[in-house]
Formats: sequence, structure tokens, C-alpha cells
Amino acid sequence: MGRLMESDFEETTIERLEALDYTYSHGQELYQRGERQRLQEVVLKRRLESFLQETYTMIPENEVSRLSNLFILNEGVGWEERNFVFHQKLVKGLEFEYEDDQGEEKVQHVYPIDWKTPENNDFLVVNQLSIEGRMSRRPDVVIYINGIPLIVFELKNPNKENVTVYDAYTQIRNYTHDISQLFEYNAFTVISDGIETKHGMPSVPYDFFASWKTIDGVNVDNNVVNTMRTLVQGLFEKDRLLNYIRNFIVYLDKGESKVKIGAKYHQFFGVNFAVGETVRATRPEGNRKIGVMYHTTGSGKSISMLFYSAILSKHNKLDNPTIVVQVDRNDLDEQLHDTFSEGYSLIGHTHHAKKADELRDILKGEGGQIVFSTIEKFRLKEGEAKHPVLSDRSNIIVISDEAHRTQSGFDGGYAAQLRFALPNASFVGFTGTPVNLLGNNTEEIFGHVIHRYDMAQAVQDKAVLPLYYESRMIPLDYDGADIDSEFSNLVDDVGLEDEESQSYKVKWAALEKVVGTPKRLNMLSKSILDHFNKAADPFQKGMIICMSRQIAVRLYDELKKQDDCPEVEVIMTGDVTKDPESWRRKNPDSKYSHIKTKEEQEEVKARLKDTEDPLKLVIVVSMWLTGFDVPNLSFLYVDKPMKGHNLIQAIARVNRVFPGKEGGLIVDFIGIATSLKEATNRYTGDNATNDMDIDVDKAIGVFNDKLSEVRKYFGEIKHRDDWRSLSKVKRDDLIGDLVNDQLNGDPEAFVEACTKLEKAHKLVKHMEQVIPLADEVTLYQMVRIQVRKFLSAQRNDFESNQTVEERLNSLIDRHLETKEPVDIYKVAGIEKPDISILDEDFLKDMEEKEQHEDLRLKLLKKLLEDHIQVNFKKNSPKEKQMRELLEKTLKDYHNRIIQAADVVRMMVEMKQDVDSEVDFRKELGLSDEEAEFYKAITSLKMESFDNKFLADLIHKVLKELKKNLSQDWTSEHRKNIYAKVNMSVKKVLMNEGIKGQQLIFITKAIMEEAKEQYKDWPNQA
Repeated sequence: MGRLMESDFEETTIERLEALDYTYSHGQELYQRGERQRLQEVVLKRRLESFLQETYTMIPENEVSRLSNLFILNEGVGWEERNFVFHQKLVKGLEFEYEDDQGEEKVQHVYPIDWKTPENNDFLVVNQLSIEGRMSRRPDVVIYINGIPLIVFELKNPNKENVTVYDAYTQIRNYTHDISQLFEYNAFTVISDGIETKHGMPSVPYDFFASWKTIDGVNVDNNVVNTMRTLVQGLFEKDRLLNYIRNFIVYLDKGESKVKIGAKYHQFFGVNFAVGETVRATRPEGNRKIGVMYHTTGSGKSISMLFYSAILSKHNKLDNPTIVVQVDRNDLDEQLHDTFSEGYSLIGHTHHAKKADELRDILKGEGGQIVFSTIEKFRLKEGEAKHPVLSDRSNIIVISDEAHRTQSGFDGGYAAQLRFALPNASFVGFTGTPVNLLGNNTEEIFGHVIHRYDMAQAVQDKAVLPLYYESRMIPLDYDGADIDSEFSNLVDDVGLEDEESQSYKVKWAALEKVVGTPKRLNMLSKSILDHFNKAADPFQKGMIICMSRQIAVRLYDELKKQDDCPEVEVIMTGDVTKDPESWRRKNPDSKYSHIKTKEEQEEVKARLKDTEDPLKLVIVVSMWLTGFDVPNLSFLYVDKPMKGHNLIQAIARVNRVFPGKEGGLIVDFIGIATSLKEATNRYTGDNATNDMDIDVDKAIGVFNDKLSEVRKYFGEIKHRDDWRSLSKVKRDDLIGDLVNDQLNGDPEAFVEACTKLEKAHKLVKHMEQVIPLADEVTLYQMVRIQVRKFLSAQRNDFESNQTVEERLNSLIDRHLETKEPVDIYKVAGIEKPDISILDEDFLKDMEEKEQHEDLRLKLLKKLLEDHIQVNFKKNSPKEKQMRELLEKTLKDYHNRIIQAADVVRMMVEMKQDVDSEVDFRKELGLSDEEAEFYKAITSLKMESFDNKFLADLIHKVLKELKKNLSQDWTSEHRKNIYAKVNMSVKKVLMNEGIKGQQLIFITKAIMEEAKEQYKDWPNQA
């Protein structure tokens, strides 16, 4: 098979877009047809004018050119500023003043796109468009709507190992300098290397580009193949793309600059589902319960609420609604309100009700407002038994942020008063906390879960970073028999009891005394600084959580005594009746006191976000543990017992994405491990793998394993640890020899092992036992880079790094090419199907075109045989079973017992069976033959063993069993060998604690399977 070129990937992508009814044109053709006069022009003006003329027939023809120029020419200093100005005109339209044929002054509101009827627009996909700017450049694919270049694709050859999706990103960034006029109109960009496909804004760092992982918003596709298919089918359907451009792009005003943000897939689908549920719930017969949006903390919930509110405010079925954004804490209120204020270009003005009377006045008024309020503003005035009705309109939507606590106080509490005030309002809850942590009545109040996006998926999508846990428990300075266990029990009690109970308060006070002793805080300060100064990169910051305000201040004093203490500040509430006067006096070496004004708190927050600012650490008690977003915050030092949703909110302070940041680290000084495990288990989906509480000890174990693996490739190396002391020439020679050794061995496996080692090292490089190994790891990485370069130069395919599924696809590719499928399809008069042939569309197509059934069945049979061959060992039970079923199915078809479509349906089921079998084996780490033994044991249905235990048991049994096998071991005259094999199985089972009836039945099942699989031993070995 000839090497696949970048242009093949480009053509495939164009074909995918053509399948969605986009028109295609080569860049050269536009020039030849006169649609572009000059290479500097990026807008196809004739197409834009033609759309405007057909859509706004009342505007005289001689005015259309002037109108199109209003969209094409945009004010602004740089392309980003002009892009903002253009986007406003694009989505909001503009007022066009003109004279009609009678000379009368007229005004018409004009849009350059028909947002309501996608079919009325001209969708054009162009490749190889030459553009002259500062330099001459040619982007791979540009999508035009009505002549406006809204999306740019940059594609890299999927079959070249040394080019990646990051290279595509770099190219886009360079284009913004070289042909900046193209990006004046850009909605977003797409970058891909065939394996990874991402979308994002050309102005943002690479880390903020994201994968689109679903076609329907329900089924998430975490596969590493077909990422372009998922993106194109999931986002580029015409109505969906227009919805995205119009409703899911926002420019957040950050003062000096505007940050352009586009929704990620979970925000786009979650918000669209929520809008649908809102229309349902607010109808006259609706139940006023919109539902709950569970999007994990850190995954852009505030932005989702902004998109949701903006769509509702202009939704034609809601008739100018009032939206009440209702929160239950001031600090959370500020964070969310800031997001809405920064997004005013999308949402317009928002009211922030500071007082209860102000809130009442706003809600009594007409619709069309967006109002922020804490739930306490719905309190009763003196003399009121229940809240008066403020509005009985049914188009009032109440958004509850972090749907918990006060939202559910129906015993005359604020939540009940809110419902008296707005009797026909509908309610939606947005939460980053799993519903099962919020209390039983959440769904009763808000309705069902509309959309969920949990922590495990967010980590997998890199929407948030994984969190790692490290324990640094400090022994207590206390005279007592067994203070550590007493202390642990106390923490458990404090962590589990109701926070309002008297006994909780007594225990908390007792624990506070023990935790706040001078000796312990001195040790704590040293431990924090020792950790932070070793682990933190120059841009990283840390947060310390203390039990009380007194402890926070004492810890601050202890930290300041240490020579290596960076700049640190305390953030806490003030209480004029209890605060010592010293807390309000300015601290030495600081411009602030401990009790800071609102403005000073904002200043400290800005300084913490600023990577260049010397402020490195903040000490908090309860402020800033929610709704506080500092992406470069990487370390959380916890010295306060917490549980459940409060704990998760707190630790999520360090999971935000930031360029170069690997993950967030929680360092535990007080014993939150159990609470953390309980909370995080609930935080991830029912079957999700929990990527959150990876113990640093485990991470060190992983690192040591990876290091041992890499060392095996070398044997003894002189100067493994002290190569830096060598002269440059000797160092070069050493590395050259090591590279040669690897190239003569198994270089691909070595490169893979080194890559794994590097990732493991990043997480634990600051740990005391790992620091001495840094030079050794660096040496291996230098060798790896050179080996990889040599491999890349030798060949451009990357089969060794492919998954089974990728290898299957390339196998099908090769097969189709050798059989010249294009000619076959041409003869049959049918379109070439997608490479993943066994899908629903193909099945449907099959039913419609029965005249080609024999031809297709031959192709399907070959594909399925290949699929089985790739995944199962020859003559293994599963392979034989599959092959026999395939033969029978085809035989039945040829005998006309069943219809062609049924054959295909059975083949689809078989493919699914093969795939689920492969997944099942992969999950348990079972080989082909081991899987059959596993099934033999589980079919006994005696006692349900743990899957992992069974898999380990089978590994051990087969190892012993095979040692005793010999030729003809099942025949009558070799009973002694059979007995020996039988005994070896029994021994392993007895060692694993299996006895009695279980031992008899399991031994029998294993021996039966062994006879079946190894009857021709050693031919199958």
C-alpha cells in the first residue's frame, strides 16, 4: 500500500463535509472563476452580496455593495479587536439605512447569515487557498458561509510519526501573524493529526484546545481513532454549526483585553438539552421542574450558565423571560456575577440585587432582566407571615448555582419564600457536586438530571487536570497514651457529625487546640516550605487551608520566621467583636493587614493569578474555597478536617488547566484520606475509573517500576549518575554508544518505556527519594530522543504505536486497496462506505439496495474474517466459534433461509461480540486462552469471586499446568501424566484458599477446558 499523504487526510475531511451537503471548491478554481481578484482578499464578496440580495429584496441592488462592505470592513487595532467587532455584527446584525426606489429613507435590520433556516445559506469548503499577507500562506481547509471565511482547518499527515497536532497548532498561530486578515472573520479553528483532533480559538494557548467527543451529546466516544469523524458529524451539521457560532462563543472582557471562549462539547450539548427542558417545563401544562445540570467543578459551569441564560433571553417560545441567578454565598455570587459581567457582549446588562427591597422592585417589573441574588434576599419583612407574590408570570426561570443546602429549606426557610414570591417560576439547578451528595430531595425540587459530565470524563478530556494526593501527617505534641489513634478518631467524628450540633462544636474546639499548638505549627510551617520550595515551578502558587482564623494567623507568623519563606498572605473574614486589634494593623513586610478590605482581597487574588508576582502562598479558612478560580494554583495544603461536597469544592481549586501544569497536588497534614476517597468515588460516574486520588506513594511505585523497565534495556552503564562530570566529547561518546545499543535491540519498545518513565517522573520529581535519580532519568531521555529521531528518519509509518483498532483500520485499508474496491463500487453503482463498514447507516443502505447484496456480503465476510483474525489466536475456541457462526450465517443466506439484511445484522452483532470480548479481556489482562478458562469457572455460578482474583488465579494455574503437559497427555495410556496435571491444578487452587466442593468443581472445569484447548499439545504452544 502506498504511503498515505497529508492530502489524503485533507480529501477525506472534505468528503465528510460534502456528505453534510457542503459545496466543495479548490482554492485555484475560485481565482479562475473570478470570485477572488487579489490574493490578499479573503472574503468572497460576490457570494456575500448574492446572499444579501436574495434575503433582503427590499434593499435596492445598487446599495448591496455598500451593505456588504459594512460587514467586510471592521474597525480595530489588531486582528483580534477586529474579530470581536465583526463577531458582534455577525450574530447581532446591524441597522442598515438606505433610500428605496422612491427616494424614501428606510432602515432594515440585516444579518450576514440566515440563523433560522440553515438551508438558506451557502456552505462552501475550500482547500489550498493561497493568501498573500505579511507572507504568502496556504491553509489546508477553509469553511465559508455566505462568502465569509469562518473556520480554518490545519491538518497534519496521520502517517508521519514526527508531526503532531501541536505542529498544526503552531502553524495556525504563525498564520495569525502572516495572514492576519483571514482571522479577522474567524469563528474558531480545527487542528488534527488524524489521531487527535481539537477545536479552539487561534488566540489561546494550546492547552485550551479541546476534543469533540460525541455526535449526539449522549454517547461519549473516548476512542483515539475517528476523532475527525466525531468532530465533523458532532459539530458541523449545518444547524448545529450555526447554533454554535451564534450562541456558544463569548468574548470575556478582562479590562485590557477580551478573551474569546468557545464551548466544549459537554457545554454545548448540556446547555442545548437544558434549553429544551426549559421550554417543556415552562409550558402551561409544564411541571416547573427543568432539572439538574451536573457538570463537575472546574469544567466551565459559570460559562455554561452564561450561554444558557443568553439563549433563554432571546428564545421566541419564552417571550422575554426574567432570569434569576440565585446563589447561597457571597463569594460564590461574586465569582459568577463577574463572569456574567465580563460576558456582557453576549448577554447584555445584569442586575445585582444588593438589598432585599431592590430585588423585590426588579422582580415586580417587566420581563427581560437577568437578576443576581443570594437566597437570603427572599427573607420576610417584619409583620409578614409569608413572602408576598412579586410576579405570577410563568416565564421566570430561577437558576440555582450549586444546588444544595439553603435551596432545600422548605420548612418556612428562604427556598420556600422564594416559591411564594414567584409561584409560577421554573427551577433549574447547576451543580459541580454529584446529586447523591446533595441530599435526597434535590430531584424533587429541580427534577431529573438533564446532563452529567463527571470528574473522570473531565480528566480524560483534559477539561480539568488530575488531582494527586500526598500524606504528610504531623505527629501531635501531646502527653497521652495513644494520641495518634485518639486524634484519628476525633477527626473521623468531626468529619461525620452534623456541623450545627453542640457535640460537633465541642469536638471541633478540642481538635482546634490540639492542632494549633506552637510546636506543631512550627513543624507544619517547615514541612509546607520544604515541600513547596522543592516542588513548585516558578509560575506555580499554593493555598493552605487552616481550621480557624487564630491558627491561620499563628501559622503565618511561623512561616515568616523561616528564612526560605516566599511572600504569603492570609485571607479570612473579620469579626469586629472578636478580632484582636493586631489583625487590623499592617503586617511587617506586607502592605496589608490580616483583615483585608474587599478591594485588597481582589488585589491579592489578581497577584496570585499573576505568574510573575512574588506572592506565592495564601492561607485561608473558609473564604476562597468555592467559586475561586486561579488556574496556576497547583498545591493545596490541607490542615482542616473536611468532608463530602465541601472537600471536593476545596480540592478542585487546584484542578484548573494551565499551560505546562501536569495536575494539582493535595498535601494532607490532618488525615482527610478516607473522606477524600468517599467523596471522589461519588464524584466519578458509576463505572468510571477514578483518576483523582492517586496516592503519591503509588506514583513513586509506578516511577520505580518504569525506571526498572528502562534499566533492563541497558544493563550496567558507567557514569549512569555522574555523566555531567564528563567532558563534552566523552559525554557525546557515551550517549552515542547507548543509542547504538538500543538501535541494535528493540528501539520501539525502548522509546515507549522511556516515554512512560518521563510521565511518571514528572509527578514525583520533587520527592526526596526521587531527587537523586534526576540525572539518570535525564540521560535516558536524551538517548530516547535520538533513538526516536533515527526511527522517524527511517520510516514514516507508526504501526508499532498503533492500537488494535488502528491496526484493524489500516488492515482494512490495505485489503480494499488490493481488491480495488473503488472499481467494484463503481460497477455496483453504490457510494463507497465509511471505512468502519459495519455501522447503522451501512445496514440501512444495505436494505435499500438489495441488488448488490452478494457483492457486499463477500466484502463484509472478508472484513469480518480479518477482524476475527486480528483479535483471536488461530484455532482458539473463540476464533473457531466466530468462524463457524460466520460460515453458518452465509450458508443460510445462500440457501435463501434468511434475507441479506439479516445477514448483515448478524454480522454487526458478531463484530460487537468480538469487540466486547476484546474489551473484556483487555480489562482483566487475560490472553485468548485464559479468557476461556475464566468463562469455564464463572459458568459454575457457585460463589462470585472478585474479577481480579480470578484473573490472577488463572494466570497461576496455567503457568503450573503447562509445566506438566506433554504429548498425548489426554490419551488412555498416559493416565499418570493426566493425574500429574490434575494435581498441579489442585495445588494452586488450594494455595489460593479454595477447598471443599468448590475445589472439586473448579478443578474439573479447568481440566475440561485444558483437554479442549491443549489436546494437541505441544502443537498449540
